[in-house]
Amino acid sequence: METDGFLYETLSPLSATVAVSSPSITPPPAPDIAGDSEDYLVLRNHIPISTNSTPLPETSAPDFFSLDPVNDADDWRTPTPPLKRSRLATPLQDEEPKRNLEAGWFRANCRFKSPMLQLHKEILDFCDFLSPTAEEEVSRNTAVESVSDVIKYIWPDCKAKVFGSFKTGLFLPSSDVDMVILESRIRTPQMGLYALSRALSQRGVAKKIQVIPKARVPIIKFVEKRSGISFDVSFDMENGPKAAEYIQDAISKWPPLRPLCLILKVFLQQRELNEVYSGGIGSYALLAMLIAMLRNSMGARASAEHNLGVLLVTFFDMYGRKLNTSDVGVSCSGGTFFTKKSKGFLNASRRSLISIQDPQDPDNDIGKNSFNYFQIKSAFGMACSTLANNKLIMNLAPNRSILGTIIRPDKVLLERKGGLNGDVTFTNLLPGAGEPLQKDFGEHEGLFCNWNVDDEEEPLPRGKDIFGDDGAAKENGKKSNKVVKKRTVKIKKVVVKKRKKSSTDA
Repeated sequence: METDGFLYETLSPLSATVAVSSPSITPPPAPDIAGDSEDYLVLRNHIPISTNSTPLPETSAPDFFSLDPVNDADDWRTPTPPLKRSRLATPLQDEEPKRNLEAGWFRANCRFKSPMLQLHKEILDFCDFLSPTAEEEVSRNTAVESVSDVIKYIWPDCKAKVFGSFKTGLFLPSSDVDMVILESRIRTPQMGLYALSRALSQRGVAKKIQVIPKARVPIIKFVEKRSGISFDVSFDMENGPKAAEYIQDAISKWPPLRPLCLILKVFLQQRELNEVYSGGIGSYALLAMLIAMLRNSMGARASAEHNLGVLLVTFFDMYGRKLNTSDVGVSCSGGTFFTKKSKGFLNASRRSLISIQDPQDPDNDIGKNSFNYFQIKSAFGMACSTLANNKLIMNLAPNRSILGTIIRPDKVLLERKGGLNGDVTFTNLLPGAGEPLQKDFGEHEGLFCNWNVDDEEEPLPRGKDIFGDDGAAKENGKKSNKVVKKRTVKIKKVVVKKRKKSSTDA
């Protein structure tokens, strides 16, 4: 099958990471638009949603790449021995030929024929790299037990529940642990937070304790001493555990969710677009966007797509370039799209913000606080332009990673040793990640490495230099001019002194 100049192989379905058997995925029902009285455009330059769309005919892709190096007849590719399988790979049936994921994809002058297949394999192994090792699992579980013991000491009859990314298995190495205390019978959450703060300090369990009593959801933040893991604890918020149960169920039904969600969480975190309080996209909203994308892609195809590289590019294309966020909202239950007017989600002053219907509360828009969506959309669009650029991808060095064009090395990733045996490093996993891309792509020059920043570059002016009144800005400008003049005078004096000294020596 061919898309954007790439040839890729359709893969067998992924399996859920849990041991239980996941139910088979059935195509979702057609979007219900009976409540919308008028046609509207879902995607830019696309037909209205009310128009019946015919599924694309299924076409078989030629076998451009064989996972079995022994049976490969091409002379240009060096045969490699079969290596250990990824933990996220699909369990294979007995009648199918055995396929092994290669841990060392890159060989001298050797590349996959299909960039999308290479990207698929890089995503799988990168998720294995991010998955916790046995020691990390023990450390996190011990930290949770330590904090739970303190909570039970204060309120013996309460229920301390873990939710969020730690509960769902979607946490990154730097993610914190979210906990909620239920049935404590305290008068106010603030009283409980201060009581917990005193107990944690007295028992020497936590450090860097910070109580935030006036937030929309009052919480206490601290770091567990032994493990160094950060915790966020709140009171009587039952929607957190319910959301975790929903996410766990969704991951079991949609196997591509976990690897795609982990990649996108790293992508957003490296661009500081992952926190809702700063206008970013949270994990819950991101998961809803992914489910909506998967439902939409299944409804437009004759068979479900299982290539994670294709799905990642489809996500970037949908939310970075095509989705009409001015008029259309996203839902991961029932119909995929809806008009903002029909749900009361339309904000006249911020029409371009994304609206995401809460799968547990249909009247709640979980995207309304993502006021920096224009930056998120720009980052998604840029990633799509990079991964779908045939010339750029095919001109990469033979030993360079495709996923590394959008995921850069950072301190946490560089210091981490992951994989099954804890011996895989980021540099070996994604060679060439973070390096500048070629700059011979015309109008797109300089756009592909939007997160590359020169540390030696002077910071842009902030505060009153930009947003203050004209008087303040001019005053600051005068001060800076005076500093420059003083420096110039000092340099001239030094030069004169050196000249006089040289003349006297002569």
